[in-house]
Amino acid sequence: MQPHVKNTIYENVEENKSDLVQISEFIHENPELGYKEFKAVEKLTSYLKDKENEVSMPFGGLNTSFRATHIQGGGEKHIAVLAEYDALPKLGHACGHNIICTSALGAYLAAKRAMEKFNISGKVSIIGTPAEEGGGGKIRLLEAGAFEDVDASLMVHPTSGTTRIAGRCTTTYSFTIEFFGKSAHAASQPFKGINALDAAHLFFNAIGFLRQQVTSDVRMSGYIVDGGTASNVIPDYTKIQYSIRCMEDQEMSNLVERVKSCIQAAALATGCEVNINEEKGYAARTFSETLGNICRAALEEQGEKVLSGFPDDFGSTDFGNVSQLIPTTNPYFSLNETRVSLHTPEYEKLANQPISHIAIERSAKAMACTIVECFLDDSILERAKSEQTNEVSVDMRPR
Repeated sequence: MQPHVKNTIYENVEENKSDLVQISEFIHENPELGYKEFKAVEKLTSYLKDKENEVSMPFGGLNTSFRATHIQGGGEKHIAVLAEYDALPKLGHACGHNIICTSALGAYLAAKRAMEKFNISGKVSIIGTPAEEGGGGKIRLLEAGAFEDVDASLMVHPTSGTTRIAGRCTTTYSFTIEFFGKSAHAASQPFKGINALDAAHLFFNAIGFLRQQVTSDVRMSGYIVDGGTASNVIPDYTKIQYSIRCMEDQEMSNLVERVKSCIQAAALATGCEVNINEEKGYAARTFSETLGNICRAALEEQGEKVLSGFPDDFGSTDFGNVSQLIPTTNPYFSLNETRVSLHTPEYEKLANQPISHIAIERSAKAMACTIVECFLDDSILERAKSEQTNEVSVDMRPR
């Protein structure tokens, strides 16, 4: 990228930085759950309007989604930067979504400014995507066709340790399992009972053995929601919530059947009836090395240390569903050199510290540079699309 274009991007982010920080702090101090992020959306869209942007809201049929788009020249290529702003129950912004949305806001405005000043042809959007924390907002937007004309997408996510460009993450699937037995007095007539808690125990034991027969990327976890009512009564009902994760969507169907076999075996061994409710979760995230390497270079140019390669992680995100459709990159910006787990009170505090201001600035600059670089070099998106080998699968919304 020519220095004058990059300098314009940097100058715009720096010019808006104090506003972006104030918006981030406001959203952090006013956490809202998925599909209820009205204050956050009002704050973000008001700022966009103040900067002379037309905003579509609600967008994609969701009351707390929005889109602003700038078209320069022919606008043949369309890149979207995504904003998340939902919080966690009881933990507030312990996943740093206040940083995600304000970084996206800064990136969009800086890319737009460079496009206008140097007449760089392209189409850039910021899309507000609600309810990432379990609500699957991006999946509902996919189903509404919100990404049909988008050629590539990017978003940042805070982390700890060392900043990185994310590789794969897991796809998810969950079960609600109910075992139905027969109640009896546990001391005087245990032989008349059918123990639903035994079925639950057998299921967990079977899963324990299954763990030895799956690949290292598989994660399986769950808990007993209802295990009985009294120690002297054989439980006639138990309920389990269970989830599984793995890196490849193609492997999930086989894993699901093996877990269901463990459930059925536990029911058969104890004589219980069983009811299984299944829910598809988020798709596995894929990634574009081409886009990722451009974003990496843009971060490193600002003095940010970035891990080599594209490390996998074992979380899940509805951005994975987007990545199945179009090329994506997902930089993870560190807020702390020592590892601090997301979704904890400690990380909630980190997400509103001075380091979060640096994260917003550097992430916005890097993403804006990546967007504009794609408009300046036609080969970038061509290479990114050639890396897109996965079948499209958007029917992954929990139900």
